[in-house]
Amino acid sequence: MNYVLGVDIGTQGIKGVILNEDLKTVAKTYMEHDYFQPRSNWYEHDVEKIWWGGFKQIVRQLLQQIDFSSEHIIGVGCSGLAPCFLPLDKNDRPLRNAILYGIDTRAMKEIKEITKELGEEHILNNNKQPITTQTVGPKILWFKKNEPEKFKQTKKVFTTTNYIVYKLTGNYILDHTQAAFFGPFYNYNTHSWDQEMCSLFKVPHEWFPPLKKSIDIAGTITTQVATETGLAKGTPVITGTADALAEVFSTGAFEKGEITLIYGTTGIIVINTDKCPAMKELWIVPHPVTDNAYIVAGGTVATGALTKWYRNNFGIIEQAMQERININAYDLLSKQAENISAGSGGLIALPYFSGERTPINDPLARGLILGLTVYHTREHVYRSLLEGAAYSFQHHLEVFKQYGFQISRVIACGGGTKGNLWPQIVSDVIGYDQFIPSSPLGAEIGSAYMAAAAVELVSDLKSIRKFIRSKVSYCVKTNYKNHKVYQQYYRLYRSVYKSIKEDMHQLAVYSERSIEKEE
Repeated sequence: MNYVLGVDIGTQGIKGVILNEDLKTVAKTYMEHDYFQPRSNWYEHDVEKIWWGGFKQIVRQLLQQIDFSSEHIIGVGCSGLAPCFLPLDKNDRPLRNAILYGIDTRAMKEIKEITKELGEEHILNNNKQPITTQTVGPKILWFKKNEPEKFKQTKKVFTTTNYIVYKLTGNYILDHTQAAFFGPFYNYNTHSWDQEMCSLFKVPHEWFPPLKKSIDIAGTITTQVATETGLAKGTPVITGTADALAEVFSTGAFEKGEITLIYGTTGIIVINTDKCPAMKELWIVPHPVTDNAYIVAGGTVATGALTKWYRNNFGIIEQAMQERININAYDLLSKQAENISAGSGGLIALPYFSGERTPINDPLARGLILGLTVYHTREHVYRSLLEGAAYSFQHHLEVFKQYGFQISRVIACGGGTKGNLWPQIVSDVIGYDQFIPSSPLGAEIGSAYMAAAAVELVSDLKSIRKFIRSKVSYCVKTNYKNHKVYQQYYRLYRSVYKSIKEDMHQLAVYSERSIEKEE
């Protein structure tokens, strides 16, 4: 029997899996890591330790679990947090830590400079989406401005996935799906790197790698890497893609009109479409596996991060109980919040605790819990945070509808779906039933599926989808009584941000000054 291996490098952990010819899991493992925050709202990874070191460690752990030779692993897929920015010198040494995706907001000045220089209309024509904290281009210009000597030494630029592929194969490749986040240096109309933009902003065109589809073979395992990892020399490695899109692939949701909600540290919402409009609110990228198709996506900065923040600061009792009775602290918090009615007793939470990406694209937005009285309890507050994240999903769905996207099915995955309360709140807010597949889910699974298709371990993509859909899905049905209640709260949710946006921005300035003094 032959096998495929999938690895996903996330913001706070790395996961790995080995699947057999029946797409069943024969080995899996997980390892936590952390990010660095040199300053407020700066997020970085030590790539040799976390990306490459973590990849090797995960592979070794997987190989220890199997009773067959690694030569039977005939394909490797990798996904990762994206898009990140990592410069390498002529000797293939990282010149600095990687700057992470949209949660890192250091390049706000550069976003404004690029937008002013090119104009919003030109950007939307060439990139189909605005320049935001999720875009790599401003971070490159920040690097040029703030670390000029390292900029001069740079020979190649990477994000997570193609750095691992480069280490494994020696080939410098990137998928079109992730390249679309490198605006303004990627031209959506030509599906290539933009020489004119490179010249305008004085960024070397030769920095950027050749482009392929995510599911294409990028190369094979080298002799040195075989020694370092235990994988067999010559094993094919696919180009790979971003973690969120690999996770979507694991759900089987890659047909027109299908939506995937990912309840992660950050929230991701994705729809498959054959339309390619220019969008100010959301991201649009070439589909990772299907020709003439696109992925429209959005990302909230804080979903699971909200519940973690609450648990760490206000869930001390639940954490202590977790140690004593071996029930997860989040489950205990949710159980208590189940007794609170829809609307949390008149509370509305804006989930912008780390600024916000889509649809408002406002890194200076700030979190808010509105409506507090002495009547409210911890349970009310916790539920309001879950509802705030659900309102953000609803905001994205509204934008989908504004652009004429037809919604056929909503599929949910991620850590937040493991409990009953949060998915129920989301279904009640958005007014759609959610299907939670019982088949294994996750970006590492999706990466392994892609590798299986690429090396023909399975006949085609349809067979993967058929395998996933053969598993029973749990359906979270909408409670329409609650939906009516939430529609009222959602209207307030939208209006509150508009009303206090400028005050939020002023507070963000005050906050930054305070933090700088503390540092």
